Amino acid sequence: MNKLILMGLIGLCSLYSCSGRDIGTLPSAGPISPSEPETSVVTIEKPEFVFGFQRQSRYSYCPSALKQDDGTVHLFFCGNPENLIMVDNIYHIEISPDGTQSSPKSVLQPGASGTWDDHHTCDPCVVAGDFTWNNTTYKYAMFFLSNMYGVYYNEIGVAFSNDLAADNWKKFPTQIVKKTWSADGDQQVGDGGKSWGVGQPSVVSLDGKGKLLLTYTVGDIGGTRIVWSEADFSNMESYTITSPQTIVQKGLKAIDNQSQDYTCNSEFAIDKEADKIVMIRPVQPMPSDYPAYLNSALEIDYMSLTDFMSQSGFWTPIYRITPNDTGYPRNHNATLLRDNFGHLQDWTQPAFYFTVSKAAPDVQPSGSSHAEWTYHIWKSKVIKK
Repeated sequence: MNKLILMGLIGLCSLYSCSGRDIGTLPSAGPISPSEPETSVVTIEKPEFVFGFQRQSRYSYCPSALKQDDGTVHLFFCGNPENLIMVDNIYHIEISPDGTQSSPKSVLQPGASGTWDDHHTCDPCVVAGDFTWNNTTYKYAMFFLSNMYGVYYNEIGVAFSNDLAADNWKKFPTQIVKKTWSADGDQQVGDGGKSWGVGQPSVVSLDGKGKLLLTYTVGDIGGTRIVWSEADFSNMESYTITSPQTIVQKGLKAIDNQSQDYTCNSEFAIDKEADKIVMIRPVQPMPSDYPAYLNSALEIDYMSLTDFMSQSGFWTPIYRITPNDTGYPRNHNATLLRDNFGHLQDWTQPAFYFTVSKAAPDVQPSGSSHAEWTYHIWKSKVIKK
């Protein structure tokens, strides 16, 4: 493995960190939330392949999917432009109702050398609204994770466009959410590792304009968690973000379906009329075999949006996606199929896109055998029978 590949790998792995290494003390699970009356069997459609740089040493993962009124889907995801070199760009494809796709194109890249975002640009989440910056009002905002070359921690930025199919998005020059510690450089944690920072943003519109519900993962000396804030990005000259609050975790179960689980790297969508928020999340812990930094299962859960924003309530599972469903040993970095504002048409039967990966012994951490080269994007949908 040459030096460029190794350095890229170290940076890329920092983007996945939902590791139990960073977990703080978990809250008690409390009683299980009562489920709504259910008379049908909940399952999912047979998963379908969507996109992958096949027969190349390139990856595609972390999708963000926006469904249009005519059925077209705009899909944004992380990918690497060069074979064998792990440096994240954000890509876009447009998927027509008949399944035909546009050619993948890189629409957001790392910044200039020495800037806060000069290494990786990943984890897109796109939302519509009215966002004014430098006397221009934009229709769409793309939130993303990035980091600086030579550090481990991540931070969150935003870029804007008036066209979902734009070749390039205009980056806001500074982070909109910075790391949680004030000292320069990486934060050391107790086991000799380094804090992951902040990233994996998920955003939904609260008013169809500039007011947003912003959620993101935090990994620091205090543990791993997802936090949420209310943000107003109507005017980028004076945008506001409220103090973050850790999301409710009651009702979430780990892979054994007994232990209390914790949250990270999750996507959210809402149904305002039904007063529901839906989350797709990884289920902990991760397997111990390579790649040990990826989860095997995902789960879709819901709760009252009012309860979520008042720090109360319980999550109730809709469906757990496992290797038995997908045929892959790793299932990770997922998104819900949302409209342009991050809303769902039917919160009880959401469609979702997710990333798959092979595991040892089919892959190994070297050269053209890395698990990353098997990261492809698939889709499915919750259905009731």
